[in-house]
Amino acid sequence: MRLLLDEMISPTIAREFRARGHDVVAVENERPDLMSCADHELVRRLASEQRAIATNNVKDYRPIHDRFLGIGRSHHGMIFTSDDTLPRNKASLPLWVATLEAVLAAHPGDDALRNRVLLVP
Repeated sequence: MRLLLDEMISPTIAREFRARGHDVVAVENERPDLMSCADHELVRRLASEQRAIATNNVKDYRPIHDRFLGIGRSHHGMIFTSDDTLPRNKASLPLWVATLEAVLAAHPGDDALRNRVLLVP
């Protein structure tokens, strides 16, 4: 699975995944072209790249998922995180890597999360 880390997620995590052979990029510092995209446009662009998104912005992305499916559009998956279980701080970077690596291992195909959402614990 190809993955984009939303702008609130550290690009250090993406670099760690690339070192492990995964196709993971971060919006912050790595995809400045996506920084100013509206969320629905970002999901549309990621679908064309066959890339899922990891984000903790559930309140904005869940309705986009519902809207896309309702109008017959496709996306390549949404992985929802929470600050409660994956705090966004330097000390939690190993936890982020372990958690997302388990997600990637459990969903190895390019279309594994196509039109699906996944809430990571």
